[in-house]
Amino acid sequence: MSGTPTFWTLANIFTFARFVFAPVCAGLFLTGTHWGLWVGGWLAGLAMFTDFCDGYFARRQKQVSDIGKIFDPLADAVFFVIVWTALGIAGAYPVWLALPFLARELVQHVYLRPMAARHGLMLAANVWGKLKTLVQTLVLITLCWFEFFVMYWPHWAAWIKPANVAMISLTAAVSVLSILPYFKTVRAATAQPAVA
Repeated sequence: MSGTPTFWTLANIFTFARFVFAPVCAGLFLTGTHWGLWVGGWLAGLAMFTDFCDGYFARRQKQVSDIGKIFDPLADAVFFVIVWTALGIAGAYPVWLALPFLARELVQHVYLRPMAARHGLMLAANVWGKLKTLVQTLVLITLCWFEFFVMYWPHWAAWIKPANVAMISLTAAVSVLSILPYFKTVRAATAQPAVA
């Protein structure tokens, strides 16, 4: 239909699905039940599958857009900040370990992207951002499995809880370090006159 806005492409629908999945997964994790963790874990995996789908269909249908470049990384950021916070509150690890993720995304989306935009630069996801998302996805799946096991075999908590802390700490480090190339890009852009 010719009047259909291009905003609602299939790729963008997959992207915005992650905004919906985030509070649903968080709510399931916060139930503190084995079924909540099980369903939430599978939904989280499905949510991250949409991250593959949006890029795939955007390229296949030649619908790569500035909207997608903005909201694809933002959807990932919102999803993981909410989910990491929920898992921390649920007791998988100390909740303060979610703070580096929040700080990283605030710097990225509140400071760096607007700064780049003022100089006519669109900060699309780069290889380091994609690596960050991959690491977070793998660790999230592993954490869900570990926490699921602890509910059935509580004596495993003695080694699973420290493993959770190690994994989330490593993931936080990767997340924070992945922002450095964006700083370099924005610094180069700000050396040029701002776009009127």
